[in-house]
Amino acid sequence: MNLAEAHEYIDILLDKADQPYFIEEEKNKFLNLAISDFINMHYQKMTADEDSRRALSGCIRWQSFTLTAADIISGSYVPSGGGGPTLSMKYDDTTSTPTKGHFQGPNQYVVPKNHLYVLSLGVGYYNKDEVIDPSNGNIYSGVTANDIIFSPTVSAENKSTRDYYEHDYTQDPFNKPNEHSPHWSYIENRIIIDFKRLNIRYINMQVITLPTVAQAFSEAVYGASPSPASLTFAEHYQKQIIQMAVKRMTQTDVGLMTPPSN
Repeated sequence: MNLAEAHEYIDILLDKADQPYFIEEEKNKFLNLAISDFINMHYQKMTADEDSRRALSGCIRWQSFTLTAADIISGSYVPSGGGGPTLSMKYDDTTSTPTKGHFQGPNQYVVPKNHLYVLSLGVGYYNKDEVIDPSNGNIYSGVTANDIIFSPTVSAENKSTRDYYEHDYTQDPFNKPNEHSPHWSYIENRIIIDFKRLNIRYINMQVITLPTVAQAFSEAVYGASPSPASLTFAEHYQKQIIQMAVKRMTQTDVGLMTPPSN
């Protein structure tokens, strides 16, 4: 179902309910509210409910950020202050999109405008101490890509901001993060990931992204497959969103609506 068809569907439901006229801009605003309601409702249930997992499948995106062995030995991604290659030099604010953020500082991911939730976050490291000169952050002489060793990707634990910083400074080995047990937290519209470790070479996230109305009601599919493309809901769920929008519209004060043009 495309957006024009969604508007027609809204008109049919409103006509049957003997409701006032809504212009397209108003319909889109109510659809936008309904999309947020729909995602929040199913997010609360998705760990236990297959229907909710399917409902949100189009909004789940894979975000990955990588420093390859070639990137690490190139010297191209070393900050002016040294310290070794960082993701923030490769994925800076020039690489941002509405659905994909960028890095700043050590391991700080600036979330994009349409970011909603993180479902999982994995971190991979490399053998920085063996290949990077700490005095200047550059690769040791003679080191090649074959000398770069990558650790397996491990799942990072989401912690409250308070726990994140308390555990980062603690001497308790059971709570202190390490390469086998990294952690992350939200702060200032950023995700801080194991920020004291400068040997992160890979981060992947599965996130829920808020689609625009045009994306949610698109006819885009994956190639020849009838399956809706990313950020587009299946028609079954598009109809649910329309019904949620109409419910809001029928509860709106008629006096606030735009009158039909003559």
